[in-house]
Amino acid sequence: MRTMHLLKHCLIFTIAVTVCATSFLPVAEARIEAVKGKKYKLTKRHGPWMIMVASLRDIPESRRSKGLSAQEAADELVFELRKRGIPAYTFSQESVIQRFNTLDRLGREERRSYAAQRAMISVIAGNYSDSEDEVAQKTLKYIKHFQPEVLTENGVYKKTPGQPGPLSGAFLTINPLLSPQEVAQQKQDPLIAKLNSGIENSLLTNKGNYTLVIASFYGNSVTETATSRFANATEAAANSSDDEESSLDKAARNAWLLAKSLREAKKYGFPAGNATDIDAYVLHEKYRSIVTVGSFKSPDDPRIEPYAKLFGAKMRPHPKTGIESMTSEYFIIPGNSPSAPPLRSWVFDPKPVLMQVPKAR
Repeated sequence: MRTMHLLKHCLIFTIAVTVCATSFLPVAEARIEAVKGKKYKLTKRHGPWMIMVASLRDIPESRRSKGLSAQEAADELVFELRKRGIPAYTFSQESVIQRFNTLDRLGREERRSYAAQRAMISVIAGNYSDSEDEVAQKTLKYIKHFQPEVLTENGVYKKTPGQPGPLSGAFLTINPLLSPQEVAQQKQDPLIAKLNSGIENSLLTNKGNYTLVIASFYGNSVTETATSRFANATEAAANSSDDEESSLDKAARNAWLLAKSLREAKKYGFPAGNATDIDAYVLHEKYRSIVTVGSFKSPDDPRIEPYAKLFGAKMRPHPKTGIESMTSEYFIIPGNSPSAPPLRSWVFDPKPVLMQVPKAR
């Protein structure tokens, strides 16, 4: 437990060790909604594996001064994480009162109670299929070293040998709203195999052990222009509707079309001087569809780096200001004439990510 003095209010900050207790780094920033003041609450549709970032609770009123409440500080921490592309949420842990029978000094039986757990607001992040997920491990490492302004610039944090940073106690756990049985059911869910059964260029047909994710399409995505921005699919699923189902279908179609077009890349002159087509694959997941390239036996395959450079974001001058900035690559199918608008275009993820190829059961 660490005591924090924020600008307006004192909070007791703990890295909660609860019965069960997440994003990615700035590369996912464009796809994660981050609205200051908006509430992002944990639901059963998130996870199943997540990162327990931190837990906050208010100090007793007798010791309270002006300042942020635990809920306000948690919301601010969620906002800071989301600005960095990490899908974060708050989760309220209500006080747990336990009662038991005991004897007083005269031997008379009496019933006592105590607070086994005080009310806390936890910040939980990420949506991973299992604890060994590569992105989950990288994000956990990032969070452990992250210095959020709400806990550093607005307050004082005393380092200790076991807690060098305000979030260094973060750890992977299951969604606290799910039981272990529910997590097991999600992992064994045959939906992924069903969604990808028999589709053209399915990643399930990739014979390698690894492949490189170059594009991600989410529900509520708009992906047909070079200035696209993406919505977080898992959050959309938490409030799913007929419109959301339609948007997921559109995401799946975009991913399939991109993979198919990349397999004919030389016809479209991508990249410049290209003499061969690109072995692209598509995978439809529960809340998104992705496009990958390559079939690699190991993460050290020398063919990975050229692909990562080809599809990754690059420093380019702004067409108006001339100031260089990191700009995502995109793939365009030209129009029928030089003056015609493109028939279609897609934006690649800023930083390609290596993933293991899922094997059909």
